[in-house]
Amino acid sequence: MNECIYSYLYKRHLSTEAINQSDSKLSTMAKTKELSKDVRDKTVDLHKAGMGYKTIAKQLGEKVTTVGVIIRKWKKHKITVNLPRSGAPCKISTRGVSMIMRTVRNQPRTTQEDLVNDLKAAGTIVTKKTIGNTLCREGLKSCSACKEST
Repeated sequence: MNECIYSYLYKRHLSTEAINQSDSKLSTMAKTKELSKDVRDKTVDLHKAGMGYKTIAKQLGEKVTTVGVIIRKWKKHKITVNLPRSGAPCKISTRGVSMIMRTVRNQPRTTQEDLVNDLKAAGTIVTKKTIGNTLCREGLKSCSACKEST
Protein backbone atom coordinates (compact mmCIF):
# COMPACT_ATOMS: atom_id res chain seq x y z
CA MET A 1 0.00 0.00 0.00
CA ASN A 2 2.68 2.50 1.04
CA GLU A 3 4.77 1.58 -1.99
CA CYS A 4 1.87 2.46 -4.27
CA ILE A 5 1.47 5.90 -2.65
CA TYR A 6 5.19 6.63 -2.91
CA SER A 7 5.19 5.59 -6.54
CA TYR A 8 2.24 7.90 -7.27
CA LEU A 9 3.84 10.83 -5.45
CA TYR A 10 7.15 10.27 -7.22
CA LYS A 11 5.48 10.14 -10.63
CA ARG A 12 3.39 13.19 -9.74
CA HIS A 13 6.56 14.99 -8.70
CA LEU A 14 8.13 14.33 -12.10
CA SER A 15 5.07 15.07 -14.21
CA THR A 16 5.01 18.19 -16.37
CA GLU A 17 1.64 19.16 -14.92
CA ALA A 18 3.14 19.39 -11.43
CA ILE A 19 6.05 21.42 -12.79
CA ASN A 20 3.69 23.81 -14.57
CA GLN A 21 1.65 24.24 -11.39
CA SER A 22 4.75 25.07 -9.37
CA ASP A 23 5.84 27.58 -12.05
CA SER A 24 2.46 29.31 -11.86
CA LYS A 25 2.91 29.69 -8.10
CA LEU A 26 6.25 31.37 -8.68
CA SER A 27 4.81 33.84 -11.15
CA THR A 28 2.19 35.02 -8.65
CA MET A 29 4.78 36.08 -6.10
CA ALA A 30 5.16 39.71 -5.08
CA LYS A 31 5.79 42.31 -7.74
CA THR A 32 9.00 44.25 -7.47
CA LYS A 33 8.18 47.07 -9.88
CA GLU A 34 8.30 50.66 -8.75
CA LEU A 35 5.10 52.60 -9.25
CA SER A 36 5.20 55.84 -11.22
CA LYS A 37 4.70 59.20 -9.54
CA ASP A 38 1.38 59.64 -11.38
CA VAL A 39 -0.07 56.45 -9.87
CA ARG A 40 1.12 57.44 -6.39
CA ASP A 41 -0.35 60.94 -6.72
CA LYS A 42 -3.64 59.52 -8.01
CA THR A 43 -3.76 57.15 -5.03
CA VAL A 44 -3.33 60.04 -2.59
CA ASP A 45 -5.90 62.18 -4.45
CA LEU A 46 -8.48 59.39 -4.28
CA HIS A 47 -7.76 58.95 -0.57
CA LYS A 48 -8.25 62.69 -0.01
CA ALA A 49 -11.59 62.38 -1.82
CA GLY A 50 -12.70 59.97 0.89
CA MET A 51 -12.29 56.60 -0.83
CA GLY A 52 -11.11 53.54 1.09
CA TYR A 53 -8.04 51.39 0.44
CA LYS A 54 -10.00 48.56 -1.20
CA THR A 55 -11.90 50.88 -3.53
CA ILE A 56 -8.72 52.69 -4.57
CA ALA A 57 -6.92 49.39 -5.11
CA LYS A 58 -9.75 48.07 -7.30
CA GLN A 59 -9.94 51.26 -9.32
CA LEU A 60 -6.17 51.49 -9.96
CA GLY A 61 -5.57 47.76 -10.28
CA GLU A 62 -3.02 47.64 -7.46
CA LYS A 63 -2.90 45.58 -4.29
CA VAL A 64 -4.57 46.88 -1.14
CA THR A 65 -1.30 46.67 0.79
CA THR A 66 0.46 48.74 -1.89
CA VAL A 67 -2.21 51.44 -1.64
CA GLY A 68 -1.91 51.36 2.15
CA VAL A 69 1.87 51.76 2.04
CA ILE A 70 1.60 54.73 -0.34
CA ILE A 71 -1.02 56.48 1.81
CA ARG A 72 0.80 55.84 5.10
CA LYS A 73 4.02 57.18 3.61
CA TRP A 74 2.17 60.27 2.38
CA LYS A 75 0.60 60.83 5.81
CA LYS A 76 3.97 60.56 7.55
CA HIS A 77 6.33 62.38 5.13
CA LYS A 78 3.90 64.39 2.94
CA ILE A 79 5.66 63.12 -0.20
CA THR A 80 4.85 60.41 -2.74
CA VAL A 81 8.16 60.10 -4.61
CA ASN A 82 10.59 57.29 -3.86
CA LEU A 83 13.49 58.49 -1.74
CA PRO A 84 17.07 57.57 -2.69
CA ARG A 85 18.61 54.76 -0.68
CA SER A 86 21.06 55.49 2.11
CA GLY A 87 24.79 55.02 1.74
CA ALA A 88 27.53 56.55 -0.34
CA PRO A 89 27.41 55.93 -4.10
CA CYS A 90 29.95 53.52 -5.57
CA LYS A 91 33.12 55.22 -6.78
CA ILE A 92 33.98 52.53 -9.32
CA SER A 93 31.45 51.31 -11.89
CA THR A 94 30.91 47.61 -12.58
CA ARG A 95 32.96 47.96 -15.77
CA GLY A 96 35.78 49.52 -13.75
CA VAL A 97 35.67 46.68 -11.24
CA SER A 98 35.81 44.08 -14.02
CA MET A 99 38.77 45.95 -15.57
CA ILE A 100 40.61 45.88 -12.22
CA MET A 101 39.88 42.17 -11.74
CA ARG A 102 41.02 41.35 -15.28
CA THR A 103 44.26 43.29 -14.80
CA VAL A 104 45.03 41.65 -11.45
CA ARG A 105 44.20 38.19 -12.81
CA ASN A 106 46.45 38.63 -15.86
CA GLN A 107 49.25 40.49 -14.05
CA PRO A 108 49.28 39.49 -10.37
CA ARG A 109 52.26 41.79 -9.61
CA THR A 110 50.32 44.92 -10.65
CA THR A 111 50.56 47.72 -8.09
CA GLN A 112 47.62 49.65 -6.73
CA GLU A 113 49.20 52.81 -8.14
CA ASP A 114 49.10 51.28 -11.64
CA LEU A 115 45.44 50.42 -11.19
CA VAL A 116 44.70 53.97 -9.99
CA ASN A 117 46.42 55.33 -13.12
CA ASP A 118 44.49 52.92 -15.38
CA LEU A 119 41.18 54.07 -13.90
CA LYS A 120 42.26 57.72 -14.12
CA ALA A 121 42.92 57.21 -17.86
CA ALA A 122 39.41 55.77 -18.13
CA GLY A 123 37.98 58.85 -16.39
CA THR A 124 37.49 57.61 -12.81
CA ILE A 125 39.51 59.19 -10.00
CA VAL A 126 39.97 56.92 -6.97
CA THR A 127 42.54 56.33 -4.23
CA LYS A 128 44.71 53.28 -3.59
CA LYS A 129 42.57 52.51 -0.53
CA THR A 130 39.47 52.31 -2.77
CA ILE A 131 41.31 49.86 -5.04
CA GLY A 132 42.23 47.72 -2.02
CA ASN A 133 38.64 47.77 -0.74
CA THR A 134 37.34 46.77 -4.18
CA LEU A 135 39.77 43.84 -4.37
CA CYS A 136 38.66 42.70 -0.90
CA ARG A 137 35.00 42.94 -1.91
CA GLU A 138 35.73 40.81 -4.98
CA GLY A 139 37.30 38.08 -2.85
CA LEU A 140 41.02 38.84 -3.21
CA LYS A 141 41.75 39.41 0.46
CA SER A 142 45.05 37.57 0.71
CA CYS A 143 46.39 38.44 -2.74
CA SER A 144 45.64 42.13 -3.22
CA ALA A 145 47.52 44.22 -5.73
CA CYS A 146 51.11 44.78 -4.63
CA LYS A 147 51.94 47.91 -2.67
CA GLU A 148 54.44 50.29 -4.26
CA SER A 149 57.86 49.84 -2.68
CA THR A 150 59.38 53.13 -1.54
